[in-house]
Amino acid sequence: MHQSRKEQGMERTARRLIHADRREALIWSELEGDIEAAEEWAFSPKGERYDKPVR
Repeated sequence: MHQSRKEQGMERTARRLIHADRREALIWSELEGDIEAAEEWAFSPKGERYDKPVR
């Protein structure tokens, strides 16, 4: 049995949304790693910030 045009459109839309959610999840997982690395680099071993102006 064939799907109606409405059913086909709904299926295509659902597929697009699922793919968008997957892409968003991948981007967030990559950003998480970048954020953690940035936090590690933001502080010196003495606990002072690197971007703090030197006097």
